[in-house]
Amino acid sequence: MKILFELSKEHPTLPLSEVKSCLNAEGIGFNELNRGNGFLEIEVKADIDKIKRVGERMALSFFIDEALYSSPPNLEELLSRAVKVEINGTFRVRCWDRRTNKDATTSLDVERELGGIYAHSGKVDLFNPDTEIRVMLTDDIWYVGKLIKKIDRGSFENRKVQKRPFFSPISLHPRLARTMVNLSLIKRNEFLLDPFCGTGGILLEAGLIGAKVIGSDLQQTMVDGCRRTLDAYGIEDYNLFSCDVGEIPSKVGKVDAVVTDFPYGRAATTNRESVKSLYQRGFESISTVLKDKKRAVVTLPTENAVELGKDTLNIIEVHPYRVHRSLTRYIAVYER
Repeated sequence: MKILFELSKEHPTLPLSEVKSCLNAEGIGFNELNRGNGFLEIEVKADIDKIKRVGERMALSFFIDEALYSSPPNLEELLSRAVKVEINGTFRVRCWDRRTNKDATTSLDVERELGGIYAHSGKVDLFNPDTEIRVMLTDDIWYVGKLIKKIDRGSFENRKVQKRPFFSPISLHPRLARTMVNLSLIKRNEFLLDPFCGTGGILLEAGLIGAKVIGSDLQQTMVDGCRRTLDAYGIEDYNLFSCDVGEIPSKVGKVDAVVTDFPYGRAATTNRESVKSLYQRGFESISTVLKDKKRAVVTLPTENAVELGKDTLNIIEVHPYRVHRSLTRYIAVYER
């Protein structure tokens, strides 16, 4: 079966890496067929339910489709392939135009022409169809697919820190926190540690996909607030405590993943310790508790900080992302 992921463009590299990580975490082997402007096409040997499970944990995509056919970027070519595929029952057609060089053909044209073809075997239902036919127009190729899963991106907005019971201005957006969790390859019922848990945003996202979460923070107030957050969202399988990052190996057994946002900047509490020293001790603790061949995914303020992790862990990939005009941070993926 061929699967098409319609990716967001909020970051140049993270959406693609997240898709591949989610597939790996769910044990789905795949062959990459094509990638381009906002999409990834793969071939898998997996049923629809497994693909839906991938979609339930993803953050940086919009839709997952079963790819039915494709064509060069030409409406006549597309329609010639459309007549060879029958759509039964009720349906609707939705077209997403991601071209940078657009011609006279519009999304509405595509929806109308395909709708006319499939109305011969099915019936249009714009509100609750049996099948949603999705068309993606790119500069090089046009895809037609059948919707498998719409990513619930609104749920991440509803979990932003200001809407949670414990508030701190220093907190990752839930979509970014979920993406980091996904990059760690954590599976349901495995143990994930956040040694700088803060308000609990990372642990919340990990708990929502079924991981058993462990969190610590130097400040007891943060630990208490994190507990309020997890309780509010029904996360039950967690262990929280207050300690210095260097004490973590004495309190935690081996874990399957570490995901954390290292403290940085004036507002971060480092107990007057230099940031470099704190990071070095943090990486040492992470390396000690992380199982072999398992991943740590961390955010760091500089490329030099990313290099510090190489003393104890193997670097897999790094994703720079701009927080605002004058601040770039780095999501680094390491392996034990």
